[in-house]
Amino acid sequence: MRIGNAASPEELFELMLEATHEAVGYDSASLMTVDAAGDALIVRAARGSRLEGTRVPVGPSISWQALERRAPIVIEGPAAPSLGTTYTKDVPFALCLPLVVGAKTLGVINVNRGGHPGDDAVAFLRILADQAGFAMERMELYGDLQHFTGQLLSQEEEHRRRLARDLHDGLAPILVSAHAQLQSAAVDSEPVQKATALLRRAIRETREILGTVRPATLDDLGLVAALSAAARDMADEAGWTLEEAVDDPGPLSREAESTLYRVAVEALNNVKKHAAAHEVRLALLKTEDTLEIDVADDGHGFATEQWGEAGIRPGHFGLLGMRERLAFLGGLLKVQSKPGEGTTIRIVVPRDRLR
Repeated sequence: MRIGNAASPEELFELMLEATHEAVGYDSASLMTVDAAGDALIVRAARGSRLEGTRVPVGPSISWQALERRAPIVIEGPAAPSLGTTYTKDVPFALCLPLVVGAKTLGVINVNRGGHPGDDAVAFLRILADQAGFAMERMELYGDLQHFTGQLLSQEEEHRRRLARDLHDGLAPILVSAHAQLQSAAVDSEPVQKATALLRRAIRETREILGTVRPATLDDLGLVAALSAAARDMADEAGWTLEEAVDDPGPLSREAESTLYRVAVEALNNVKKHAAAHEVRLALLKTEDTLEIDVADDGHGFATEQWGEAGIRPGHFGLLGMRERLAFLGGLLKVQSKPGEGTTIRIVVPRDRLR
């Protein structure tokens, strides 16, 4: 059913009412969910009347009774005295279907129409309500997962910022000072020359670590400038011809900005290490719904499906880590490559996960 493909709770609720109308038709209908405190039902979607946002506190309403009984309630004509409610809505037929999953009560669907739709239609609506309950539960779990992964990303990013600050303010100045002391000593001996060379290497590698952990350009200038600087540095080192085509991505959360930077830089590093490329293209494209980053080269290439998943093979373990990191943002990493025809790595992330 289409309700399983909804991208948001609001879309899910509208699709559920639409599916209900297609199944039995109605004069009016509403979908209500239990609020976080569990003491009221809130109308989340309605057809035939403007009820969205209406709160129904715990009480004798048939909606709450259906939840308590965990079974549909059918009313033909005036409500029976045993229901303890004056619910009639001046309609000949009303049906209240609870939305439950296991022991959890999620909400109800209320349907009002001109007559009984038949037992088969009611049975179908019960199946639809079960499917809707499962869809709501999945969406709630997915929302919890998004919140949890967002917390993980925030914690990781803060850890990286502290590490970058410690390296920048602590280790890096010590290495630079030690190198300067050796040079100023003016001692021409092989051990001193080796020590000086090792310090230069340590300084260079510390700068590379700083660039990977959290480059200063990312904080100072943003994603586009930081990516451009990294790509140009690699082009100078590797001898590429670099082509850039970048859009302004707009506001980004710190976690999203850092994730996109690290994945794109890893893609560039893969080119530097494995591709033997002469030309590299870095592109950042903003569409209505997504942000895309392409890293394309004219190097060796390797065998993979058209825009498919690159297999785990020597030199390409990093692709798995890149995909896992993008998954935290709901993003994808696609690979297009053929031996002798270069490689394109495409990063695609929904824009609503970037703020």
